[in-house]
Amino acid sequence: MGKVNMEELLNCALCPNICRCECPVLQVTGREAVAPAGKARLAAMLQKEQLDWDEEVLDAVSHCLSCRGCTIHCPFAELSLCDELINARLAAKAGGARLPQVEPYLANLKNYGSPYGQKNETAVCGEKGAEILYYAGCTSMANNPASIEAARSLFSKAGLSYQMIDEDCCGYPAEIWGDEELARRLAEENLRKMKESGASTMVTGCPECWLTFTGHYPEWGLELPLEIIDAPAYFLGLLKEGRLKPGRADMKKVSYHDPCIWARAAQKTAEPREIINKIPGLELHEASSSGEKTRCCGGGAMFQLSYPDTAAAIARRRLAELAEDAAIVTACPFCREGLLQENRQVLELVELLDRTC
Repeated sequence: MGKVNMEELLNCALCPNICRCECPVLQVTGREAVAPAGKARLAAMLQKEQLDWDEEVLDAVSHCLSCRGCTIHCPFAELSLCDELINARLAAKAGGARLPQVEPYLANLKNYGSPYGQKNETAVCGEKGAEILYYAGCTSMANNPASIEAARSLFSKAGLSYQMIDEDCCGYPAEIWGDEELARRLAEENLRKMKESGASTMVTGCPECWLTFTGHYPEWGLELPLEIIDAPAYFLGLLKEGRLKPGRADMKKVSYHDPCIWARAAQKTAEPREIINKIPGLELHEASSSGEKTRCCGGGAMFQLSYPDTAAAIARRRLAELAEDAAIVTACPFCREGLLQENRQVLELVELLDRTC
């Protein structure tokens, strides 16, 4: 696990803080302590032992969606405040500070390998030994199994064999909630099962899982034995190869919401739009803030579980930018959860594609 970079943290703490206009939690709560520079100052003071960890301080530095909205105006190219805050929070456990609201979810992770509790055993399916492994992620398994069925259907329509394992949570929630040991244990268990699968390619539709596998696992000294491809890029490839052939959709207009991780951490904004534009007769509406300048829906970094009311308020702010007369399409299970308000129709990209193929 990483260590706090004090130079970068102080760069943020002492900056004029132009990024405040892009921080969703600040915009909704109005609390200066949760502004990017505010969190950086608290983290720096904790590192310098000018503050002691307590629940109030931990609460403030936990008010981060890891959306990277603050990077839009940040003058420090190397700074990743969300990562520095995660590293800072890992020290909270040693300091004895806890967030009571996340303890039940940590217990679920320890007991079931999922923050939501008992896992969906039906997720183990497909053809054992297939070269393609589909990793659904715990949020899709718990809250939107329809997206998993859509992905499975697309593999079948494309004539491809695939498999799904008894996957555990990728470990990212445990890390952001400060349990480094549990995060590593979950990661090692996933690594074992992936090796046993014999697959050469893993496809995942969860951006948080993708980032954990491609970024955090190597930082933890874990090397995955297969190639990792995001679902939008993978299914776009199948469209271009002619393996999938979409027909007309049962809707006329969609508004696409860019998930923060795909847009800013992975720079994957073109692939979802290419998929939508390949569906005959479907009009794509662009939000006022889109692409790498997208705005968070409130679902990043398990924020919907830690701070549900604030997350819902952030989602409503984002919904105001998405056309009311259009169905909302996104490529993230957390975004789908967050945007399911105000009677809006929200689909994951794989669900839209499966409905048209």
